[in-house]
Amino acid sequence: MKFEITYIFGKQRPVTLFARQLGTGDFTLSDAPMLGGVPIKRYMSQPRSITPDGRPDLSQFAFVLSTANDLPRLGVGQIVELT
Repeated sequence: MKFEITYIFGKQRPVTLFARQLGTGDFTLSDAPMLGGVPIKRYMSQPRSITPDGRPDLSQFAFVLSTANDLPRLGVGQIVELT
């Protein structure tokens, strides 16, 4: 499943990435999930955000990096694969 990174909250630990799901479909996190080749924790949430027309944005997800040292490998606007 592909995602576009929309925001990085990295001023404190843990580092959290907000990413928009590109395309439709269900997905799950494996036992050792990776986002763009970077290990993430087996945890995600759906932040409260809205679309420009005021509806809930159900395509936005928050992922937590396993280690902040991997942050330089990711950037806002980057398209990444969840594996």
